[in-house]
Amino acid sequence: MISDFTFYLPVKILFGAGKFDMAGEEAANLGKKAFIVTGRRSAERSGLLARLTELLKRNNIEWAHFNGVAPNPTNIIVDTGAELARKEKCDFVIGLGGGSVIDTAKSIALSAKSTLPIWRHVAFWESDYVVPEDALPIMAIETLAGTGSESDNIAVLTNEKTGEKPGYTSPLLFPKVSIVDPELTVQVPAGMTAITGFDILCHTFEGYVSKISNPVSSVLNLKAIELVKEYLPAAVRDGKNMEARTNLAFANILAGFSLTHCRATLLHAMEHPVSGHFNVTHAEGLAALMPEWLKFSWAGNVEAFKAVGRIFGLPEDKNTAGSLIQRIKEFLKGIGLDVTLSGLGVNRDGFEEMAEESLRYMGGGVSNNPVIATKEQIVGLLNRSM
Repeated sequence: MISDFTFYLPVKILFGAGKFDMAGEEAANLGKKAFIVTGRRSAERSGLLARLTELLKRNNIEWAHFNGVAPNPTNIIVDTGAELARKEKCDFVIGLGGGSVIDTAKSIALSAKSTLPIWRHVAFWESDYVVPEDALPIMAIETLAGTGSESDNIAVLTNEKTGEKPGYTSPLLFPKVSIVDPELTVQVPAGMTAITGFDILCHTFEGYVSKISNPVSSVLNLKAIELVKEYLPAAVRDGKNMEARTNLAFANILAGFSLTHCRATLLHAMEHPVSGHFNVTHAEGLAALMPEWLKFSWAGNVEAFKAVGRIFGLPEDKNTAGSLIQRIKEFLKGIGLDVTLSGLGVNRDGFEEMAEESLRYMGGGVSNNPVIATKEQIVGLLNRSM
């Protein structure tokens, strides 16, 4: 019996090789002056920024450029960008880059319109939280296959002062149009390909076993897991493998769909405080935590975990938590992500505080997990991931 569900995704997605060339004509539907958000150097070094501005020029669109985005982007970065967007009188935002860039672009679009510091719209657990009411239109141009930010209504920011790193949601964060051109990902180095690709696996794996999975998302998530399992090692071995790059880019779109509808679970809820406080790469933190998360969560949705086990080649008589953990570890080793928290420079001193943060601002992920964890259990999971 198929259960009741609601499925809503108001994002226009242009997918395929060469679709980047449509950026100018699509931008012309959004406004007269673009605020282009990029990382610090990569868009300029790759020539993508120059290509984009030429496409805008051909369509009589003015632009201003903000290249202040760093990995694990902060509220201060967003506030700085939003102030510049207002000063330049830009009427829409283009995020050109990976997940951090697109999350920043989304947040700038929101803050530029509201004029409030972005944290007022992020920190829903604080008394001065303000529900956002409007945002500038957003175009996302994905150059990495990783976070699914081009197809979801979520952004992740770190508070520069406190180290808090929540994900926050709003219908205003859906891009109006997203361009997913697999050719733009060919230049991504092997290590970054592995990191971003594993994030796709986590988003869709968590979405599939989550408490709010639905019939549509289940189909999409299983397909995405299959694609990452098959094509991520190939893309890591050969970055010019267009079949692998295209399939990972498609899987990343599916991951965004999953995040919109299924959200993340305890795995992400534990990791955000890790990368928020220790500035480790998000997917490396996920890789370190996944074995213990899987063992802890298995009993809460055995059939869903077994479905993932089948994708990883486990026969029914050996489809157990231990066997799937071993297959995941082998997969991680094959893409260079066999890491531990201690190997990433994390220490145990802050585990109590980090567990509290998991419950405070990532509590939705904790409650969405197949098995709900207490603070003490989260501390134990962190310790066993060292």
